[in-house]
Amino acid sequence: MVRAIAEVAVNVPLRRPFHYRVPDALVGRLERGHRVLVPFGPRLVTGVCVGFPEESAVAKLKPIRDLLQPDCRFDAHILELTRWVASYYRAGWGEVLEAALPPAIRAGKAEPTRREVVALRSSDEMRAEAERFGPRAQAQARVLRHLAGLAGSPAREDRRALLAACQTSAATLTRLEASGWVTEDAVLDRRDPYAGEARGIAPRVEPQLNIDQTVAVARIVAAIDAKEFRPFLLHGVTGSGKTEVYLRGLRRVLEAGGRGLVLLPEIALTPQTVRRFREGLPDAPTAVLHSMLTPLERTGQWREIQEGKARLVIGARSAIFAPVPDLGLLVVDEEHESTYKQESSPRYNARDIAVMRASLLGVPIVLGSATPSLESVHNARRGKYELLELPRRATTHDLPRVTVVPLENSFYQPDGKGLIADPLHRLVLEQLREREQTLLYLNRRGFSTYLQCLQCGFVFECTHCSVSLTFHRGAGELRCHYCGHSIVPPRDCPDCHSPRLRRSGVGTEKVVSELERRYPDARVLRLDRDTVTTHGALRESLAAFARGDYDILVGTQMVAKGHDFPKVSLVGILLADTGLHFPDFRAAERTFQLITQVSGRAGRGRRAGRVIVQTFSPEHYAIRCAVASDFRGLCEREFDNRRVLSYPPFGRLAKLVLSGGDEAKVSAEGERVGAALRRNATAGSTSGQSPADDDAAASAPRIAAPSDGLLAVLRGEGGPQILGPAAAPIARIQDRFRVQILIKAPTPAAIRALLDQSDDAIRPRKGVEISIDIDPQSML
Repeated sequence: MVRAIAEVAVNVPLRRPFHYRVPDALVGRLERGHRVLVPFGPRLVTGVCVGFPEESAVAKLKPIRDLLQPDCRFDAHILELTRWVASYYRAGWGEVLEAALPPAIRAGKAEPTRREVVALRSSDEMRAEAERFGPRAQAQARVLRHLAGLAGSPAREDRRALLAACQTSAATLTRLEASGWVTEDAVLDRRDPYAGEARGIAPRVEPQLNIDQTVAVARIVAAIDAKEFRPFLLHGVTGSGKTEVYLRGLRRVLEAGGRGLVLLPEIALTPQTVRRFREGLPDAPTAVLHSMLTPLERTGQWREIQEGKARLVIGARSAIFAPVPDLGLLVVDEEHESTYKQESSPRYNARDIAVMRASLLGVPIVLGSATPSLESVHNARRGKYELLELPRRATTHDLPRVTVVPLENSFYQPDGKGLIADPLHRLVLEQLREREQTLLYLNRRGFSTYLQCLQCGFVFECTHCSVSLTFHRGAGELRCHYCGHSIVPPRDCPDCHSPRLRRSGVGTEKVVSELERRYPDARVLRLDRDTVTTHGALRESLAAFARGDYDILVGTQMVAKGHDFPKVSLVGILLADTGLHFPDFRAAERTFQLITQVSGRAGRGRRAGRVIVQTFSPEHYAIRCAVASDFRGLCEREFDNRRVLSYPPFGRLAKLVLSGGDEAKVSAEGERVGAALRRNATAGSTSGQSPADDDAAASAPRIAAPSDGLLAVLRGEGGPQILGPAAAPIARIQDRFRVQILIKAPTPAAIRALLDQSDDAIRPRKGVEISIDIDPQSML
């Protein structure tokens, strides 16, 4: 059958595909899943062919202009998965497909190549010929001897490496090629960005599983052998050996000829995790995907996955779209982390997509955490997930002893002398004497969080965002952490011209300064987004601390979870209140998670762990539960609060943010959209359901097309509620004013129905953009 019409998901923010004519030159070549170049209005855009309809309602179709990268084709599974993502998160299907590709492939960049010298004769022949060369041909003799000593048939060597090893020039290779001894090939230059993690890996001593781990592994392996979709929630305290459970499950999949995918929430965890998995699965070629790799490194790793050369894939959020063939098990480590949520379009949650992907493939998935999200706990209580528990550490040590230290106002002294309370100070001194390591956590970068005039109270704010500028002493500047705007700190107040300017607040840079003053002989390492910008630098910094090159590690979220440093026996949380009082219903849950995760870095080696939690809110239930390791108590308190207010997991949310350069226009549009949503707030549908919510079935949910329309109507008190419009907590970012509307509803179906019915009303107007965030993780 001649395929004359192609349906194309175009890379634009529109939620329906478009029809194009297949030109004669592409007939027989164009397949479903291929990327194409198509005209869209006055411009050319990329898209993906998602089908071949027999007819179209459009009389005169525009032709597809070109077929892009024929070897880069989405398979049927990824097309189905991304279609669901686009439908559920209300994004363009073409946008989701584009986001599933590495940046260099999206930009059409070819993979780099390098030259290899290939021997055309046997090793014995090359050695014999080298002996016959006279004094004037010793360079050629050296090349032949070098190639003769290499393994492989035919022997081959990187051209640059060969010339360097033989101390010769390209002219030597030219003469050998002319006489028929060697030739040269162009090969793809794919280099393993974590090759260093493979060096020095000794044969692993297989640890003995405890009874809890044994039960967990048995349940996961049974699901793998049955080849059925089964979501597991692996709740294990820090240091309980969750990684070992992952390894045993992945090993079973690999033995059966399948492949595994492991998602991590933080790039900072990748080096150590890659090493652990390569130690535990030494025969499994491993690919790594995350944003700190260079574009060409990401392309090379993605191609290794696509070509089936990688048996195990480890990556951050975007790795959920990796084209892994024969996928047999998915693992989402630290499943509670908000970093799995993409904050720009398409605004997906990789954890929930992982559940859907496992459902579509009919394979098990393991969601692991020491502090599971309350949504996942609720799903386990409802029987949607199977709960596996690891209540004790796999080591001989118990959980670390945690002490709360109430803070006083001296904590915010400009010179930083109040940052470390006396109990923590004494323990740090003891650590230094015992040659043990200390980890100090503070989730704020910079030296001071704001610069204020003591005369009139003026605070230096970003001229483009509604936030204060952070002082970075090393760079000598005030910097905005939202848009990057920076200025040199002035000497006087711009309002009253007073020279009395005070640096207030605290960041990791100030902590390091105070440590250097208090402990001049201590070796201090700082890890945050200001000090680490590449995966190589991150890997080296973590490796140096693990080797014992530093005594104290100061860091932000990058050091909060997952790391295993055996010599760290003291952890100090310098300010546990950082996110406790945010205007976010998850603030208490996240504070509990943070304290528990950071505390878990202590006491994983020979010494028992100690943790000091410094806080202005020692009586808050989130902190008291964290100190007592009372996860159940935290759950019951939070469930009671959220049930009354219908917040997740007892309701669902969607966040609409309107933004633009004209504040009055944005405000007026917010009122218009809010009014329209209220008028339609009794409608809903049953399509587009999330697999991770409490209504999800254990089997694969139906994939709803974006055009399905309304399939049900919800009325009365159970319908959606509209909160707002109101100024967003950060009212301006990058010169764009922001207004926020929150939709609260009992089910995702109700939210989808309301948004579908209000589609015309929420369409962006000139000068105002509207973003829709389904299941938002941030209220900012």
